[in-house]
Parts: sequence; structure tokens; C-alpha cells
Amino acid sequence: MEGSIIFYTYGSTLELYGQQFTAGMLTADLLNLSPDEYQPMDKRMKLITSLMEEYEQSEDTALWWKLNEDLTALCEALRCYTVFRLLLDESEDAFFSVIREITGQFDLLPKEEHVPSEEVQRKRLERVANEISERGEYAPLDLFHPSEADLERGDAFYYEMLRAIGPTRDTWRYYKKRIRRYETYLHDIRAFNGTIRNFIQFSLSKLKHNSPEDYAAALYGFYNDERIAEKLIINPIRNSGDCYRTHDDYALSYVPRQLPDGSAAICQEHVTDSLQALMKADYMLALNSGHNIRRCIICGRYFLLKSGVHALYCEGECPYAPSYTCRQFGTVEVQKELAKDIPKVKAKVTAFSRITKDMQRGAISQEDARKAKDYVRDLLYDALRDVDTSVDAFEQSIFSERVYQNCGITRTANPRGRPPKARAGDGP
Repeated sequence: MEGSIIFYTYGSTLELYGQQFTAGMLTADLLNLSPDEYQPMDKRMKLITSLMEEYEQSEDTALWWKLNEDLTALCEALRCYTVFRLLLDESEDAFFSVIREITGQFDLLPKEEHVPSEEVQRKRLERVANEISERGEYAPLDLFHPSEADLERGDAFYYEMLRAIGPTRDTWRYYKKRIRRYETYLHDIRAFNGTIRNFIQFSLSKLKHNSPEDYAAALYGFYNDERIAEKLIINPIRNSGDCYRTHDDYALSYVPRQLPDGSAAICQEHVTDSLQALMKADYMLALNSGHNIRRCIICGRYFLLKSGVHALYCEGECPYAPSYTCRQFGTVEVQKELAKDIPKVKAKVTAFSRITKDMQRGAISQEDARKAKDYVRDLLYDALRDVDTSVDAFEQSIFSERVYQNCGITRTANPRGRPPKARAGDGP
């Protein structure tokens, strides 16, 4: 099946062409293909389509050469993202290289010789086949999907055939299929990225609790509420033929196989021609595994969370302070600014300070401190959303003793410093 994508899923892992990824990693990476980055790709694709139509009218191989250069450039732009570095592998480069060679070579010939007659093609094929047979290298190879050994050897049989017979109509028909495949990739990017970004922004980010069950309920509502579906799911009426599909057609099998790390598992083998189907399999597996994708409020990039915490910042380089991660910058700088005007945030900053001091004194471990801070951050998230939670109630909920108890943390030494002031209404 031309352009087929074969991938495997097992546990919370997706394997694509021998590489294992934690479910959601490919999706988070592709979501970072911003509209500003996408526009030049879309513009180039339109140019490619225009050149394709011109070539079919004139059969001028100079146009095909130009088209091939633009398609090569589009391929390189897409490879900035992990999924395309695997889908558009080295065989893509070999194919473009051969087309570049034959379109440049045959453009020197008179136009009437650009598409040789069947008799001329037959003679050329016989000559090349005889030459390769004499060298003892004849083998039934796939012209456009040669093996690694074929590429290393550099004289794959069909590539030599293609160089010999030039840009024929059969070659052009195959090339058009390749163009359509890139066109479908771009359609799927627009449909998938737009829809999933809306789902994250308008559904997942509003959840009070993060769990596979809550994610599933949110997705069910997103798919089945007609008002939401009409506005937030990319459909062909509003988006020039792009369509996010809630169901995908592909072959699914259960196969026992050895994994790249040497272990074995019964895997789900997926075979599809759709990039959208691959990305949805990755994202839905992530949600079922309890993983979440959020957008960093500082740098704006999407990042993967393997736990249910309400994280606001990623671990990437902060654009405002490159020596800090967004999480470090947000926790220290942004929270200090917010604390000036929001008492609950100020209480959270104070709680973090207490936890940090306990860690510095050796009363708790660094991992315990991280766990406690994540717990306090989640409580803040809920408290800010719930106007009925008073500042005093929130402060009491994040006392170190209560936080440590709920997180299963035990101090290894008694806390130092002055005891907290007695509050009105507190017992003796």
C-alpha cells in the first residue's frame, strides 16, 4: 500500500519504525508547529501544485526540476518535527536526488525526446538490464523504496533503470502520488493541530481533576456536543476541505513481537495511510495512560505531563531568561509578581519557602520537596477556581504538616525556627 504508515502500540508506548516514544511525545512535538511556521509550508505546497499543473500542460522538464526542488525544501521543513523525520526517511532523499538528476539531464535533450517511445524505452531497459546482469547484480528491487544496502551500494537496479529511461509518464504518475501524499500531510496537520489545540484550551485546561476517566469524559463531550463540535472541531465547511475525523480506517492486528529494547510484548499493529490516524493513536493512548499535554504560559510551547498535576510551565529554556527553565522562571519571578495582588498566591509562595527550608535543613529529601510543591500547586489551582475557598482555609490546607501527611512524607528531623502564631479560634 503506497505511503503506508506502520506503527505499534503497547502499554503507554508507541513505536514507529523501530523507535519507541512515550505516548503523547509525538503529539506534543507536532502541536508546536505554529501557524506562523505552517504558512510558508502551505505557500510552498500551493506553488508545487501550480507547477504540477503547468508541467502537465507543457511537459517541460525544467518545470519538473523546479517542482522537485520545492518539494525537497518542503520535506526538509517538515523534518523539523519528530514524526516526519521518521516518515520522510533517507529513501526520500534518494528519490529526490534521482529525479533532480534525470530532469536536469533530460532537459538538455530536444523536447520530442523527453518522453521516449515504447520502442526506445524497451531498448534502454534491455541495455541497462544486460549491463547489470553482466555484473551479477540483478535483483527485483523496489524503485522508490530501496533497501539500506541498495542505497549504500548506490546502483540499485530500478534507479539505474529510471536514470536510463528518463522522466516517463509512468514516473510522473508516481511522482504525482507523492505530491498528493505531502498535500494530505498538510491537510492532516491543519485538521489535527487545530482541533486538539481547541480541545486542550477549552476542555482539558478547565478540568478540576486530571485522570484518564476525566480526560475520556471531556473528549466525549467535545465530540458529541453539537455546539462545541461545530465551533471547535475542524470541518470541511469552515476550513477549505480540511476535516478532523472522529473515526479512522486502518488495519489493526495483534502481534507478538520482540521490542527494540530486547523485551517481548503482544502489540497492536496499525497500518494506515493517514498521518491523522497516527497522531490520534498517539494522543488517545496518552490520555488513556493518564498523560496530559499542556501549553506553557511563558513560552507558549506544548509539553507532555506524565502525571495529573496542573503544571503551568514547561522545562524548556525560558525566552526571557535563557539561564532558567520556564518552570524556574515562572515559579520565582511570575509568582512573586502575582503574589503582590493575589493573597492565595502569596500563601502558596510562603508554603514553598517553608518546604524549601525543610529540604535545605535535611528534614525532607529533594524528591519529597518536589512532591509537596506539586501538591500545593494543585491546591492553589483548585482554590483560585473556587471563589468559596477563603484565603484562611487555603492557608490552613497548605500547612507543612498537613501537606506532608497527605503526601506520605515523614520529616527526619524536627522543624526549626519560630512556631507559627496562634490564630483566633485555634484550640489551646
